[in-house]
Amino acid sequence: MEMKHLTLLLSLFSFSAYTASPLVALASSPSDGQSPSYSEDQPPQTVSKIPSNVNPKLKKICQEVNHPTECVTTAGPFLGKTADISPVTVLQAEIEAIDSKAKEALAKATKLAADPTTSKTITFPLKICIDGYKAILKNKQAILDAISKRDADELNMELSSNVDHISQCEDAFEEAKMNSPIPELHSLLGKMIFNSINIGVDMVDFENKN
Repeated sequence: MEMKHLTLLLSLFSFSAYTASPLVALASSPSDGQSPSYSEDQPPQTVSKIPSNVNPKLKKICQEVNHPTECVTTAGPFLGKTADISPVTVLQAEIEAIDSKAKEALAKATKLAADPTTSKTITFPLKICIDGYKAILKNKQAILDAISKRDADELNMELSSNVDHISQCEDAFEEAKMNSPIPELHSLLGKMIFNSINIGVDMVDFENKN
């Protein structure tokens, strides 16, 4: 339990630092005068209200995380229509969603880094992000294995490592005093990762581990 609480405190600290940063503020609500140089990743703004037709069990779980709407819209599609919805199954669905979104972020970041028209200055932080996205993808199986083994400490450690990877990408752009060329995508991936920690640390209970 001590390990679980320590992981939660570290994760919440990272979450506070992440959401207070200029890059995430830009990604969440960019101003007209601060648009990034690249416009490839500019999807519509995230809907702030949970859809009314959401499964009540999923809605109840997602209302407990930091980003409820993103929880519903990202985990929901990876839950089967007949799935037994619980914190564990929603966490598994969110891990699948994170994997899908990390692949998308990796593809876009890799394409930009390889583009000869991309500024050399932005290439370095992009490569940090690329390494982070690859690590998140590699980490997927370790998280699923921890769930399968009902190992809460390992689960929390693996979930928290994803925070480190997304934060290192964030820090690289902040240190370069530049904006990410894929701010919306990066921000959404970060919210999904923090949601997975909310569920994995606060809701998944392996106390009765066999």
